[in-house]
Amino acid sequence: MISPLAKFMPVSKAPPDMRAHAFEKVSRAIGFVAIALPLVCLIAGVIRFIPPNDLQNSISHFYYIPFLGDFFVGCLIFNGILLLFMFHTNGVPVPGWQNLSSRESLMMRFAGVSSIMIALFPTGGPSDSYKKSELIRVFTQFTKDPLQAGEPIAKSTPEFDFQSLHWLLDLYWHQVFAGVMFAILAYFTFCVFTRVHMDSSRLEGDELTPQKLKRNRYYRFFGIVIAFCIVGLVIGVFGLVIPLDTWDHYNATFALEAFALLAFGFAWLIKGRYFTSLND
Repeated sequence: MISPLAKFMPVSKAPPDMRAHAFEKVSRAIGFVAIALPLVCLIAGVIRFIPPNDLQNSISHFYYIPFLGDFFVGCLIFNGILLLFMFHTNGVPVPGWQNLSSRESLMMRFAGVSSIMIALFPTGGPSDSYKKSELIRVFTQFTKDPLQAGEPIAKSTPEFDFQSLHWLLDLYWHQVFAGVMFAILAYFTFCVFTRVHMDSSRLEGDELTPQKLKRNRYYRFFGIVIAFCIVGLVIGVFGLVIPLDTWDHYNATFALEAFALLAFGFAWLIKGRYFTSLND
């Protein structure tokens, strides 16, 4: 069944094998970006070479850090655009994605939209619950007049800061879109990637190749990791089991987000046939 949105998407006239190769390249790009995001934030937080020289409690709070905020937004929008526009067969079987239903194609688009919305709706509140101060991201207009003795070289007046949108941030849109994105990715990793999408993954009859069986074990493991991280984040962020101060002290939100992104990234690298020992 062809998705009702297919008529609004460009139809590729490339041969299926060529499209399959393109899908593999895009899958690898998505995987590498998902892996790079938590690793770069971790390295920056541990080495402490970028103010405020600290590991933030969540990856989302790196939005407010110089340079890393732009990197955070870029990664989310990059992967979001690829998920939104790239993986749509329009009813034409593509090796590697032969059994992707129209409903699942729509789910992938929604995951892409959610990734973009995570970047456009930043998280609010302090990085740690025990801190009284909050990080803010302010846009200023500078005026320079170095000729006046005794005056600062640059004066600035805040033009806009995102904390003025507290009425919007308090609606938890950031958390909602993050939950939706991770839930869809967990479903794809555990349920969709484990299907037979290529004829070469099946031996005579219905028996799967050893490589496909091994890939499925990895897919299921990574899907469980993502699902576990989702449950852990819900429990921890709302203080259902562990006091929030203790949760924040050990950067548990950052750790679970990082594990979920790493699992997502490696699953997509396998899907993109990056690891040759796992390919049929």
